[in-house]
Amino acid sequence: MVGVAALAGCTGSSDDGDDSTDADNESGGSDDTDTEATTTDEQDGQESVSGSPEDTVRGYVEASAEADDSETVATYFHRVHPFHPDNLDEDADEWLLTDREIESVETEVAEDAEATVDAVMSAPLMRMSEVERDTVADVLDGGRAAVVDATVTYGDGETTEFRSVTVASDGEWVVLAQGIEAGEGSDGGTGSSELEARVVDRVTFNTEEDSARVYLVDSPVADSVSVEAENRFSGTSTDTPDPVSYLSVYLDPAGDAVLVSATVDGESRPVHREGYPPSERVVDGVTFDDDPETDLYDATARVEFTGNAEGDRLAAESTVAGGEASTDSPSALEHATVGVDPDGDEVVVTLTADGEGQVVHRERYHP
Repeated sequence: MVGVAALAGCTGSSDDGDDSTDADNESGGSDDTDTEATTTDEQDGQESVSGSPEDTVRGYVEASAEADDSETVATYFHRVHPFHPDNLDEDADEWLLTDREIESVETEVAEDAEATVDAVMSAPLMRMSEVERDTVADVLDGGRAAVVDATVTYGDGETTEFRSVTVASDGEWVVLAQGIEAGEGSDGGTGSSELEARVVDRVTFNTEEDSARVYLVDSPVADSVSVEAENRFSGTSTDTPDPVSYLSVYLDPAGDAVLVSATVDGESRPVHREGYPPSERVVDGVTFDDDPETDLYDATARVEFTGNAEGDRLAAESTVAGGEASTDSPSALEHATVGVDPDGDEVVVTLTADGEGQVVHRERYHP
């Protein structure tokens, strides 16, 4: 869970009104703090809010490197977040504190992005926590919120980027979710075709131990790889994927999913998802054909379904080629075939129930 821990943080604002700051600057207030930078006037009848979304995310990152205790960092989070001081557990220091030197933090509000329930729930810790979607909806309903993009440069020159959702609460900006999936909360698509990651070979499950092994391809194309359980508080990652054969994760036997993310040049994307246990999953498997017996496509993906899907719509899409197959009777669909890009693509399966879509399977095609 190194990728999540690197994003760990606090509530409040830093001294500097700029969108970037050196790690040597203190994140607390000072006598010469610019009032305009730390106070937002009332708008549309709403209360004034101290600080800014950018300050809060920047301060949280800095505190994770400078604070001596996890509770200091935890004050940057909304009360429903697992990292809020009221929700911390005995492993909090491991998650919230880092010993890496931070050279700079650049933050800016993503003007083209919207803080939605889906965006918040796409964050790894929110997926693994017991926070309900209705609770998140209540937090966002009628409140002020902003999506913030952050670029963190460490002392060794390594750079990482992530996106957070911030909200105004009790007169100050706090972090509601950090590390949300790229593309969530924006008008654009997932952007999966923009990341040339080549990571996952196959996934195997051990139903006796309720665990999964994610086997990596030979010579992975990624700077780092993380594997997480969607519902169980379990995960692992590596910053040196080339010599690693596989990564393991424990899963919730009552229902879970294996989530794999890859980072290339500081940009992270989800690259694989499979449901668990096998007896309850929606997708049984995906078979890619780079020489199909049809002239319609240069390559295809055949998605086999289990018949377990319950909802209003089931759809399989290829994110690069733009192929799609869908049905309004999810439990009756046995398989679907979509065209994929022969140079590399990704198949995403989405199940919609009660008007809300959820990705239930994600798999990449590597020629």
